[in-house]
Amino acid sequence: MKLRLLHLEDNGDDIELVRSTLARDGLDCEVLAVETRAAYQAALQQPHFDAVLSDSSVLGYDGSEALSDARARFPGIPFIVVSAGALDNKQSTRSAITAQVAKSEIHRLGPTLRRILVDPAAPPDAGANDTNTGAAAPAGMRHLVAIAQRLSLARDLPSIMDIVRREARALVHADGATFVLRDGELCFYAEEDAIAPLWKGQRFPLDASASGWAMLNRQPVAIEDVFVDTRVPHDVYRPTFVKSLAMVPIRTVAPVGAIGVYWASTHRATPEEIELLQALADSTSIAMETAERFTNLEHELAERTAEVERCHTQLELLNKELEAFSYSVAHDLRSPLITIDGFAQVLVENTAGQLDEPNRQHLERISTAVRRMHRLINDLLGLSKVVRAPVQAGTVDLSALAREIQKRLRESAPNRAAEFIIAEGLTARGDPGLLRTALENLMSNAWKFTSRKEMARLEFGSSVDRTGRTVYHVRDNGAGFDPRYAGKLFSPFQRLHPETQFPGSGIGLAIVQRIIHRHGGEIWAESALDCGAAFYFTLPR
Repeated sequence: MKLRLLHLEDNGDDIELVRSTLARDGLDCEVLAVETRAAYQAALQQPHFDAVLSDSSVLGYDGSEALSDARARFPGIPFIVVSAGALDNKQSTRSAITAQVAKSEIHRLGPTLRRILVDPAAPPDAGANDTNTGAAAPAGMRHLVAIAQRLSLARDLPSIMDIVRREARALVHADGATFVLRDGELCFYAEEDAIAPLWKGQRFPLDASASGWAMLNRQPVAIEDVFVDTRVPHDVYRPTFVKSLAMVPIRTVAPVGAIGVYWASTHRATPEEIELLQALADSTSIAMETAERFTNLEHELAERTAEVERCHTQLELLNKELEAFSYSVAHDLRSPLITIDGFAQVLVENTAGQLDEPNRQHLERISTAVRRMHRLINDLLGLSKVVRAPVQAGTVDLSALAREIQKRLRESAPNRAAEFIIAEGLTARGDPGLLRTALENLMSNAWKFTSRKEMARLEFGSSVDRTGRTVYHVRDNGAGFDPRYAGKLFSPFQRLHPETQFPGSGIGLAIVQRIIHRHGGEIWAESALDCGAAFYFTLPR
């Protein structure tokens, strides 16, 4: 297993001493030596290192700073201090480094590295100063964890392929890597990262390529010599640098692709390397499924958004049609009614004393019907305005509104005996104009249906229900209604009492309901015949 090390040291003799010591101990290492802060930080931007070796300090750069920079780029990477002195006396710093090796005992560096990176089960070297045995996990596995974390954040296939093509190569120190997707009966080489071009953008039959073999057989394949193995097309490999390869399937059940790595010199992939690559493929499979779900959710959201926009457009058209209808009602329908009413009055005046009683009553009925039609038109227009009017939210003093309505009701019938009970300090969040209309309709309704009582009693107050909501109520002691027909109360022109008893068009409560609903509240009623009625409503907090 070849190790890739980053060595921070400003003494050239010590750099050479570390290299020769590791080679003498039989460790295959590629050591990148840097002497300054800038060179060290630039080196950390490279894809992968198995460990960092560091002096306690170089000119203008402390070893504890080097530790922080290394861990910020590669969390959990082994950090070994190779120094004549201690790195730092702080307990937090001592516990963060993996091991310390004195330059005077440089012969212990090889065994320390071997135990940390190659054989974690080996007993610690007696002379080595281990400070963090928990960091002794294999470097490849720590690298894999970091890759999995990056894959978990990828939200589309190109991002996943970009991560995998680079990291698969670094994970096993290969000279090239490819990301292969299954395309029906073909292998599509979608991405690559290599020392020279491979097959990006090309397609090969499943049964005539190593990636196809891995997918069809749902297992990894390692080929030490590509020119003697019958599972690869030799003519395809001959123009490339590839001498050896390993290929693992992405998903072992119904594979969707494969990850391939290649070496420019003959290389027999170890079981550990195959295990790392297969674990990477498994993480890639999860990332691909997550990205597909994310893409589907985005498409669904886009479709829902488009549907909402279509509904909004249709609603605007309906509102324009409603405005046109309201205009027609307000102008075109009123005009003939005015004409009918006017000529009926002329006829009454011109035939004064000439018509018998039945014909005079007929004319009176015509005038009454015309006036009723005027009221219905006005009520319809009022309902239309409530539906279309924008809600301007503000703080509304409902108690003050109720007192103003009480004053107007008393002035309309000064001889009526009535008691008003209005709670103080009731406020709500909503449109002042619309809430005034709603409360006026509720209180006027109560005033109308208590007209036959010797002493009318009207109450406006509130309570708090079990969920903590404020529930407002308008309660009276009037005629009430049969609770079996409560569902008709808030429908336009639905009446529970004959007009001869209590006049009205039956539109007021429909207006109230629409106002409350437009504020996001609820409204309901409770009553019994001759036992009064109570109307309850809620408004958002």
